[in-house]
Amino acid sequence: MSKNKPTNKKATPKVKKPNGRKTWLKVAKKVHELNKKQDLGWTWTESMRFASKNVYPNFKGKNYTKVKLKDIELDFKNALAESQPPMPMPTKKGKEICFSALNVPAEDLIEREWWTIADDDVWINFDSNLPMRFAFDGLIDTGIIKKSQMPNMMEIREDIRRSGIKYALVIFKVLVQPNKKDDGQPCSYYVLVTLENSSFDQNLKDGEVYGQITEGDLSEEQIVQREERRKQRDKLMKQKASKKEAKQRERPKEVEPKSITKTKGKPKEESNIELEKIRLEKFRVETLKSVLDILRQDYKDGILTKRQYLQRQKQIIEKFEQGGEIK
Repeated sequence: MSKNKPTNKKATPKVKKPNGRKTWLKVAKKVHELNKKQDLGWTWTESMRFASKNVYPNFKGKNYTKVKLKDIELDFKNALAESQPPMPMPTKKGKEICFSALNVPAEDLIEREWWTIADDDVWINFDSNLPMRFAFDGLIDTGIIKKSQMPNMMEIREDIRRSGIKYALVIFKVLVQPNKKDDGQPCSYYVLVTLENSSFDQNLKDGEVYGQITEGDLSEEQIVQREERRKQRDKLMKQKASKKEAKQRERPKEVEPKSITKTKGKPKEESNIELEKIRLEKFRVETLKSVLDILRQDYKDGILTKRQYLQRQKQIIEKFEQGGEIK
Protein backbone atom coordinates (compact mmCIF):
# COMPACT_ATOMS: atom_id res chain seq x y z
CA MET A 1 0.00 0.00 0.00
CA SER A 2 1.21 3.39 -0.89
CA LYS A 3 1.42 5.94 1.84
CA ASN A 4 -0.26 9.24 1.23
CA LYS A 5 2.23 12.08 1.23
CA PRO A 6 1.31 14.94 3.49
CA THR A 7 0.23 17.99 1.57
CA ASN A 8 2.21 21.20 2.17
CA LYS A 9 -0.02 23.80 3.76
CA LYS A 10 0.96 27.45 3.57
CA ALA A 11 1.28 29.01 7.01
CA THR A 12 -1.09 31.95 7.30
CA PRO A 13 0.64 34.94 8.83
CA LYS A 14 -0.77 36.07 12.19
CA VAL A 15 -2.32 39.48 12.06
CA LYS A 16 -1.10 41.59 14.96
CA LYS A 17 -4.03 43.16 16.74
CA PRO A 18 -3.74 46.89 17.45
CA ASN A 19 -2.87 47.80 21.01
CA GLY A 20 -6.01 49.62 22.08
CA ARG A 21 -4.49 50.82 25.35
CA LYS A 22 -1.61 52.57 23.62
CA THR A 23 -4.01 54.22 21.16
CA TRP A 24 -6.21 55.43 24.01
CA LEU A 25 -3.26 56.85 25.97
CA LYS A 26 -2.00 58.67 22.90
CA VAL A 27 -5.39 60.30 22.36
CA ALA A 28 -5.93 61.11 26.05
CA LYS A 29 -2.46 62.69 26.47
CA LYS A 30 -2.92 64.84 23.38
CA VAL A 31 -6.36 65.99 24.53
CA HIS A 32 -5.00 66.95 27.95
CA GLU A 33 -2.09 68.77 26.29
CA LEU A 34 -4.55 70.74 24.12
CA ASN A 35 -6.62 71.50 27.23
CA LYS A 36 -3.57 73.11 28.84
CA LYS A 37 -2.62 74.91 25.63
CA GLN A 38 -6.07 76.49 25.38
CA ASP A 39 -6.20 77.14 29.14
CA LEU A 40 -9.49 75.29 29.62
CA GLY A 41 -8.64 74.45 33.23
CA TRP A 42 -9.62 70.76 33.06
CA THR A 43 -8.14 68.18 35.41
CA TRP A 44 -6.62 64.98 33.96
CA THR A 45 -9.82 63.11 34.82
CA GLU A 46 -11.96 65.70 33.02
CA SER A 47 -9.67 65.57 29.94
CA MET A 48 -9.97 61.76 29.83
CA ARG A 49 -13.75 62.00 30.12
CA PHE A 50 -13.94 64.41 27.17
CA ALA A 51 -11.50 62.32 25.10
CA SER A 52 -13.43 59.11 25.79
CA LYS A 53 -16.77 60.54 24.66
CA ASN A 54 -15.75 62.88 21.85
CA VAL A 55 -12.34 62.04 20.36
CA TYR A 56 -11.27 58.43 21.00
CA PRO A 57 -14.26 56.78 19.21
CA ASN A 58 -12.83 58.07 15.87
CA PHE A 59 -9.55 56.22 16.48
CA LYS A 60 -10.79 53.09 18.21
CA GLY A 61 -9.40 49.92 16.60
CA LYS A 62 -6.55 51.70 14.85
CA ASN A 63 -2.89 50.96 15.53
CA TYR A 64 -1.42 53.75 17.63
CA THR A 65 1.51 54.15 15.21
CA LYS A 66 -0.93 55.16 12.47
CA VAL A 67 -2.82 57.66 14.63
CA LYS A 68 -1.52 61.11 13.80
CA LEU A 69 -1.42 63.87 16.38
CA LYS A 70 -2.73 66.36 13.79
CA ASP A 71 -5.85 64.19 13.33
CA ILE A 72 -6.40 64.07 17.12
CA GLU A 73 -6.09 67.86 17.29
CA LEU A 74 -8.54 68.32 14.41
CA ASP A 75 -11.14 66.02 15.99
CA PHE A 76 -10.61 67.75 19.33
CA LYS A 77 -11.31 71.19 17.82
CA ASN A 78 -14.41 69.91 16.01
CA ALA A 79 -15.77 68.29 19.19
CA LEU A 80 -15.01 71.44 21.15
CA ALA A 81 -16.89 73.58 18.63
CA GLU A 82 -19.91 71.27 18.55
CA SER A 83 -19.88 70.78 22.34
CA GLN A 84 -21.83 67.52 22.06
CA PRO A 85 -22.01 66.43 24.83
CA PRO A 86 -21.27 69.61 26.83
CA MET A 87 -17.66 70.18 27.78
CA PRO A 88 -16.69 69.29 31.35
CA MET A 89 -16.49 72.37 33.53
CA PRO A 90 -13.20 72.93 35.34
CA THR A 91 -13.27 71.98 39.01
CA LYS A 92 -13.25 75.09 41.17
CA LYS A 93 -11.69 74.93 44.59
CA GLY A 94 -13.54 76.79 47.32
CA LYS A 95 -11.59 79.76 48.62
CA GLU A 96 -10.28 79.15 52.12
CA ILE A 97 -11.41 81.69 54.69
CA CYS A 98 -8.82 82.58 57.32
CA PHE A 99 -8.54 85.13 60.11
CA SER A 100 -5.03 86.52 59.87
CA ALA A 101 -2.78 85.70 62.83
CA LEU A 102 -1.18 89.11 62.20
CA ASN A 103 -4.46 90.68 63.33
CA VAL A 104 -4.46 88.94 66.73
CA PRO A 105 -3.85 91.63 69.41
CA ALA A 106 -0.67 91.19 71.46
CA GLU A 107 -2.82 91.08 74.61
CA ASP A 108 -4.31 87.77 73.46
CA LEU A 109 -0.84 86.24 72.95
CA ILE A 110 0.41 86.70 76.52
CA GLU A 111 1.98 83.61 78.09
CA ARG A 112 -0.36 81.65 80.38
CA GLU A 113 0.23 79.30 83.28
CA TRP A 114 -0.38 75.75 82.10
CA TRP A 115 -3.19 75.11 84.58
CA THR A 116 -5.27 77.99 83.12
CA ILE A 117 -5.48 76.65 79.56
CA ALA A 118 -8.88 75.06 80.15
CA ASP A 119 -10.36 78.48 81.09
CA ASP A 120 -12.71 80.04 78.56
CA ASP A 121 -11.12 83.50 78.78
CA VAL A 122 -7.86 82.16 77.29
CA TRP A 123 -9.55 81.30 73.97
CA ILE A 124 -12.71 83.41 73.77
CA ASN A 125 -11.11 86.25 71.78
CA PHE A 126 -9.55 84.04 69.10
CA ASP A 127 -11.58 84.04 65.88
CA SER A 128 -13.03 80.65 64.86
CA ASN A 129 -11.29 80.90 61.44
CA LEU A 130 -7.84 81.57 62.93
CA PRO A 131 -5.28 78.92 61.82
CA MET A 132 -3.70 77.40 64.94
CA ARG A 133 -1.47 74.47 65.88
CA PHE A 134 -1.69 72.84 69.32
CA ALA A 135 1.55 70.96 69.97
CA PHE A 136 2.67 69.53 73.33
CA ASP A 137 5.59 67.10 73.57
CA GLY A 138 4.43 63.51 73.98
CA LEU A 139 0.77 64.57 74.28
CA ILE A 140 -0.65 66.00 71.07
CA ASP A 141 0.19 67.71 67.78
CA THR A 142 -2.89 68.75 65.84
CA GLY A 143 -1.03 70.20 62.88
CA ILE A 144 -2.46 73.45 61.51
CA ILE A 145 -6.23 73.56 62.05
CA LYS A 146 -8.84 76.25 62.56
CA LYS A 147 -9.57 77.46 66.08
CA SER A 148 -13.10 76.05 65.71
CA GLN A 149 -11.50 72.56 65.58
CA MET A 150 -9.32 73.02 68.67
CA PRO A 151 -8.89 69.96 70.93
CA ASN A 152 -10.31 69.53 74.42
CA MET A 153 -8.01 71.73 76.52
CA MET A 154 -9.34 70.24 79.77
CA GLU A 155 -7.93 66.86 78.72
CA ILE A 156 -4.60 68.41 77.70
CA ARG A 157 -4.37 70.21 81.03
CA GLU A 158 -4.92 66.97 82.93
CA ASP A 159 -2.32 65.20 80.75
CA ILE A 160 0.20 67.93 81.61
CA ARG A 161 -0.68 67.57 85.29
CA ARG A 162 -0.12 63.80 85.15
CA SER A 163 3.25 64.34 83.43
CA GLY A 164 4.54 65.86 86.69
CA ILE A 165 5.26 69.37 85.41
CA LYS A 166 5.20 71.87 88.28
CA TYR A 167 5.94 75.14 86.55
CA ALA A 168 5.56 75.80 82.83
CA LEU A 169 4.15 78.51 80.63
CA VAL A 170 1.91 77.98 77.62
CA ILE A 171 3.17 80.31 74.90
CA PHE A 172 1.66 81.65 71.68
CA LYS A 173 3.82 82.32 68.61
CA VAL A 174 2.79 83.70 65.22
CA LEU A 175 4.59 81.79 62.43
CA VAL A 176 4.50 81.49 58.65
CA GLN A 177 2.74 78.35 57.43
CA PRO A 178 4.92 75.69 55.75
CA ASN A 179 5.26 76.13 51.96
CA LYS A 180 3.90 79.68 52.20
CA LYS A 181 5.53 83.10 52.15
CA ASP A 182 5.53 86.00 54.57
CA ASP A 183 3.28 87.92 52.18
CA GLY A 184 0.66 89.35 54.53
CA GLN A 185 -2.13 87.06 53.26
CA PRO A 186 -4.52 85.80 56.02
CA CYS A 187 -3.96 82.09 55.29
CA SER A 188 -0.15 82.41 55.24
CA TYR A 189 0.22 82.49 59.04
CA TYR A 190 -0.80 80.50 62.10
CA VAL A 191 -0.56 80.65 65.89
CA LEU A 192 1.55 77.94 67.55
CA VAL A 193 0.35 76.95 71.04
CA THR A 194 2.96 75.00 73.02
CA LEU A 195 4.94 74.93 76.27
CA GLU A 196 7.89 77.27 76.68
CA ASN A 197 11.23 75.57 75.86
CA SER A 198 9.48 72.53 74.40
CA SER A 199 10.86 70.92 71.22
CA PHE A 200 8.18 72.76 69.22
CA ASP A 201 9.37 76.05 70.73
CA GLN A 202 13.08 75.44 70.18
CA ASN A 203 13.13 73.63 66.81
CA LEU A 204 11.44 76.26 64.68
CA LYS A 205 12.57 76.32 61.05
CA ASP A 206 11.21 79.82 60.51
CA GLY A 207 11.48 82.64 63.00
CA GLU A 208 8.60 84.15 64.89
CA VAL A 209 6.67 86.92 63.12
CA TYR A 210 6.59 90.04 65.29
CA GLY A 211 4.79 93.36 65.11
CA GLN A 212 1.34 92.21 66.21
CA ILE A 213 -1.28 94.89 66.68
CA THR A 214 -2.78 95.92 70.01
CA GLU A 215 -6.45 95.91 70.91
CA GLY A 216 -6.58 99.65 70.26
CA ASP A 217 -5.60 99.09 66.61
CA LEU A 218 -8.66 96.96 65.84
CA SER A 219 -11.43 98.16 63.55
CA GLU A 220 -14.85 99.03 64.94
CA GLU A 221 -16.27 95.80 63.53
CA GLN A 222 -13.54 93.70 65.18
CA ILE A 223 -14.06 95.47 68.52
CA VAL A 224 -17.81 94.74 68.33
CA GLN A 225 -17.06 91.07 67.59
CA ARG A 226 -14.70 90.87 70.58
CA GLU A 227 -17.29 92.46 72.86
CA GLU A 228 -19.87 89.98 71.64
CA ARG A 229 -17.52 87.06 72.39
CA ARG A 230 -16.82 88.49 75.85
CA LYS A 231 -20.55 88.73 76.55
CA GLN A 232 -20.92 85.09 75.56
CA ARG A 233 -18.04 84.19 77.87
CA ASP A 234 -19.57 86.14 80.78
CA LYS A 235 -22.88 84.41 80.19
CA LEU A 236 -21.20 80.99 80.27
CA MET A 237 -19.28 81.90 83.43
CA LYS A 238 -22.52 82.95 85.17
CA GLN A 239 -24.20 79.70 84.15
CA LYS A 240 -21.27 77.68 85.51
CA ALA A 241 -21.27 79.70 88.75
CA SER A 242 -25.00 79.17 89.29
CA LYS A 243 -24.64 75.41 88.71
CA LYS A 244 -21.76 75.30 91.18
CA GLU A 245 -23.82 77.16 93.81
CA ALA A 246 -26.71 74.77 93.29
CA LYS A 247 -24.43 71.79 93.90
CA GLN A 248 -22.96 73.36 97.03
CA ARG A 249 -26.36 73.96 98.66
CA GLU A 250 -26.82 71.84 101.72
CA ARG A 251 -28.98 68.82 101.06
CA PRO A 252 -31.21 67.26 103.75
CA LYS A 253 -29.23 64.72 105.68
CA GLU A 254 -30.44 61.16 106.01
CA VAL A 255 -31.40 60.12 109.53
CA GLU A 256 -28.91 57.57 110.74
CA PRO A 257 -29.54 55.19 113.65
CA LYS A 258 -27.84 56.24 116.86
CA SER A 259 -24.77 54.25 117.63
CA ILE A 260 -24.68 52.50 120.98
CA THR A 261 -20.94 53.08 121.37
CA LYS A 262 -19.91 56.63 122.15
CA THR A 263 -17.50 58.24 119.73
CA LYS A 264 -14.30 59.54 121.16
CA GLY A 265 -13.35 63.18 120.87
CA LYS A 266 -9.96 62.65 119.21
CA PRO A 267 -11.23 61.58 115.72
CA LYS A 268 -13.55 64.61 115.70
CA GLU A 269 -10.64 66.93 116.43
CA GLU A 270 -8.58 65.33 113.68
CA SER A 271 -11.38 65.77 111.14
CA ASN A 272 -11.69 69.46 112.09
CA ILE A 273 -7.96 69.93 111.53
CA GLU A 274 -8.21 68.28 108.10
CA LEU A 275 -11.13 70.52 107.13
CA GLU A 276 -9.19 73.58 108.24
CA LYS A 277 -6.23 72.50 106.11
CA ILE A 278 -8.49 72.11 103.06
CA ARG A 279 -10.01 75.57 103.65
CA LEU A 280 -6.57 77.16 103.96
CA GLU A 281 -5.31 75.50 100.78
CA LYS A 282 -8.41 76.60 98.90
CA PHE A 283 -7.88 80.15 100.14
CA ARG A 284 -4.21 80.07 99.02
CA VAL A 285 -5.18 78.89 95.49
CA GLU A 286 -7.85 81.58 95.19
CA THR A 287 -5.36 84.21 96.40
CA LEU A 288 -2.79 83.01 93.83
CA LYS A 289 -5.31 83.27 91.01
CA SER A 290 -6.36 86.75 92.12
CA VAL A 291 -2.76 88.02 92.36
CA LEU A 292 -1.87 86.59 88.93
CA ASP A 293 -4.99 88.17 87.39
CA ILE A 294 -3.98 91.58 88.79
CA LEU A 295 -0.42 91.08 87.52
CA ARG A 296 -1.67 90.16 84.03
CA GLN A 297 -3.90 93.25 83.97
CA ASP A 298 -0.91 95.44 84.92
CA TYR A 299 0.94 94.04 81.91
CA LYS A 300 -2.03 94.66 79.62
CA ASP A 301 -2.28 98.26 80.89
CA GLY A 302 1.40 98.84 80.12
CA ILE A 303 2.43 99.30 83.77
CA LEU A 304 4.87 96.38 83.52
CA THR A 305 7.16 95.33 80.70
CA LYS A 306 7.00 91.74 79.48
CA ARG A 307 10.23 90.91 81.27
CA GLN A 308 9.03 92.44 84.55
CA TYR A 309 5.74 90.59 84.20
CA LEU A 310 7.41 87.19 83.71
CA GLN A 311 9.94 87.74 86.54
CA ARG A 312 7.22 88.78 88.99
CA GLN A 313 5.02 85.88 87.88
CA LYS A 314 7.82 83.37 88.49
CA GLN A 315 8.53 84.81 91.96
CA ILE A 316 4.87 84.53 92.96
CA ILE A 317 4.54 80.93 91.79
CA GLU A 318 7.78 79.86 93.48
CA LYS A 319 6.63 81.42 96.75
CA PHE A 320 3.27 79.63 96.39
CA GLU A 321 4.96 76.25 95.86
CA GLN A 322 7.17 76.82 98.92
CA GLY A 323 4.12 77.59 101.06
CA GLY A 324 4.92 81.26 101.62
CA GLU A 325 2.41 84.08 101.94
CA ILE A 326 1.33 85.54 98.60
CA LYS A 327 0.80 89.29 98.28
